[in-house]
Amino acid sequence: MRDLVMTILTAGVQLVIMVALGYLIDYLNTKISMEKMKRYYEIAKTFVQAIEQQIGPGKGPDKKAEVFNLLKKVVGNRLTDEEIDKLIEAAVFEMNYILKLKGLEKQAEVNK
Repeated sequence: MRDLVMTILTAGVQLVIMVALGYLIDYLNTKISMEKMKRYYEIAKTFVQAIEQQIGPGKGPDKKAEVFNLLKKVVGNRLTDEEIDKLIEAAVFEMNYILKLKGLEKQAEVNK
C-alpha cells in the first residue's frame, strides 16, 4: 500500500514539475521575443532619426522606403515586412510626439 501511495505522489510531483516547466519555458520565450522586439524598435528609431536628419522634413515616402531598406538589411528574415512597417510607424509617431511636446513641430513645418 505504501509503495502505491509513494508511486502516486512521485507521479503527481513529476506532473506538477512538468506543468511548471512548460509555463516557465513559455514565459521565457515571450520575454526573449519582447526583448528582441525592443532592440529592433531601438534600431528603427535610430534609423528614422538619422534619415530625418539626413533628408530633412517632407518626402515621407522616400524616407520610409530608405528606413525600410536599412531595417530589412539589419533584421533579415527575422521580421516580416508588416512588422518592419509597424516598427517604422511607431518610431515616426514617437519622434513626432516628442517634437510636438517640445514645441518644435512648427519649426519643422516652417522649414519645409
